[in-house]
Amino acid sequence: MELQLPGIGYKQGDRLMVTTAMDPVALVKTVAQPDPWNPVGSQPHGNRPQDKAHRKGIAEYLENEDQFVLGAVVLYAKHIEARFEPDPGKEGRAIMPGTLYLNYGAQFDVGDGQHRIGAYSDVIQAHGEDEDPVMKRLRASGQPLVVVIDDNPLHRAQDFTDLQRNAKPPSASIGLSMDRRQPINRLMIRLVQEPELTIFGNGADRVEFFKDSPGKLSAKLFSFKTIRYLSGTALIGVSQRTTKGWDKAVNDYVETHEEEAREQLTALWSRFAMWPDVAAVLSGEKTAAALRDKTYLASAGVLYAIAYAVHKAITEHKVTVKDAMKRLGDVNYMRPPTPEPERPLTTQDTPFAGNLVDPETGKVGSGRPAWEAAAEELLKRITTTS
Repeated sequence: MELQLPGIGYKQGDRLMVTTAMDPVALVKTVAQPDPWNPVGSQPHGNRPQDKAHRKGIAEYLENEDQFVLGAVVLYAKHIEARFEPDPGKEGRAIMPGTLYLNYGAQFDVGDGQHRIGAYSDVIQAHGEDEDPVMKRLRASGQPLVVVIDDNPLHRAQDFTDLQRNAKPPSASIGLSMDRRQPINRLMIRLVQEPELTIFGNGADRVEFFKDSPGKLSAKLFSFKTIRYLSGTALIGVSQRTTKGWDKAVNDYVETHEEEAREQLTALWSRFAMWPDVAAVLSGEKTAAALRDKTYLASAGVLYAIAYAVHKAITEHKVTVKDAMKRLGDVNYMRPPTPEPERPLTTQDTPFAGNLVDPETGKVGSGRPAWEAAAEELLKRITTTS
């Protein structure tokens, strides 16, 4: 007795591979529990330890997103467990439509995709009732598979390594700008296209979407990742210490207070464009490269410190965004000369000495404790300025 699946057979190297699909419920039942990888152990193959948070995140995605998409998982079977027969007349071609036959009771080994399969298993267990809408959706869905028919288990760990090495994940900026499910992303895309917000140059001129940091000579001022985090921090502060927690908090805030968030961020970025050093770039008097070279205004740590100082000014001191940004525009953001051994930098040289900037070396840090401390210094500039 054999299970039959339609598939497309092909070779990479001398190994036969078959692309097919199964419904997730059936897939979970045909996959063996992965063993942990131990290169000096007795088992011939295995997987990396599971990341419970990653698996949980995929499960929540499957539960909450009707239009979900997951990439193909890579599974392995021995020749005694699986065989592929091309359709008549298709034998010997590079791409061969045909049928994949699996012995009943045989189980696949997972090469790549253990977190996806584990997440399916978790969702199925949590929604076991046949009439549960999540279960009905999974039963009506397909999960793409690449089945490698290969008797040598040592190839499996090497394949996993090769798959990771040859895959290039998108930068955070491009990934976030493409993710329109998140309210904060949708809001920021709208803002960067607002003609009145000249600091963004209508999105194309001053915002870097493809990299997480503009190049040294780039005409871009900020990456999308940076303006998103700066804007979100101005709205919700720093109470969240994980990326997932921050995303949820800022998205909940924007969804609930969309107009207020839009008004606050419009005021913030409009005022930012009026700061002398930034205005000189927007007018063409100076270049973005010169701004990066001569000031701290392209440093992520300084930008996040500005955002947090504005948030605290609004929430703790009842200062408007407009007034807070106006007062911060008078702060000295110029990079001071390199400190001498006998004369370290002080707050007279830059307000970031001793928090973001090492007084002895002049090097700029970027850690969160440093920019939070810098925000406190900037907050003093806001609250003591009439």
